[in-house]
Amino acid sequence: MATLSLWQTGQRQPERRESLAALTVLEQILAVPSGTLFSALGPPRPRGPGPNGQRRVPVETMWPADPGVPSLLRDVDGEDEFLARLSHHDLLTMESDGTEQSVRVRLVLRATKSGVSRIPIAYATDQPQATAPLIRPLRHCAVRTVEYLPEHGYLVASLQFDREMARGEVILVEYEVRPAPTSTRTVRHERKLRFPVREYFSEVSFHPQAVPARCWWMFNGDEVIERGGELPIDRTHCVQLAVSNAKPGRYALHWEW
Repeated sequence: MATLSLWQTGQRQPERRESLAALTVLEQILAVPSGTLFSALGPPRPRGPGPNGQRRVPVETMWPADPGVPSLLRDVDGEDEFLARLSHHDLLTMESDGTEQSVRVRLVLRATKSGVSRIPIAYATDQPQATAPLIRPLRHCAVRTVEYLPEHGYLVASLQFDREMARGEVILVEYEVRPAPTSTRTVRHERKLRFPVREYFSEVSFHPQAVPARCWWMFNGDEVIERGGELPIDRTHCVQLAVSNAKPGRYALHWEW
């Protein structure tokens, strides 16, 4: 109820799932029509920049058609703005039937304030699946919490670092996500960046028995509606995209079989 008191004074409004659930109960207690309190909510408050923080793109902007993801991310992203992204490397490995085997993510992060110890991650399957993807921590992290929406195929988790970071300290975090087996061929890999990244690198490693006919990349952001271009497939059956000083937005690699 503390959040509701802060809402009354104008300092904060309910946004997390438990706070929004409390509104429903409060409407019943006050005997007001359903939705009365929800209609009084303003737009989500800006996230940062706070002291030593950085401005993030609101989750509603990154997932405009996915209402489940923003509420899940808001539950675990309390420290996210205090991690500067020095490097982000995605490696998608494909199976011989053209389905996704795994995504390995390597992050190099610098804390902009002391006490930071976790980071949220989000993953979406190509189609809704009953079985949640498996998260495997590889370096300097452990899985803290996991939430999965099988009706949409959305997974949101919180990774705990192996130590609490001091301001200015750098950490390398690596983890892998493996989706449940499926018969649907994958045709793209998309990364939603809510923060600037000094060096973003995305790579897809295709199986020799399933190499696409062509590949291309696309970017969508606040300032640039859309841009992209063709990408060559090298002799090791890989396609790569490197972006320096990557702006927040959606970076996608697409391919045709």
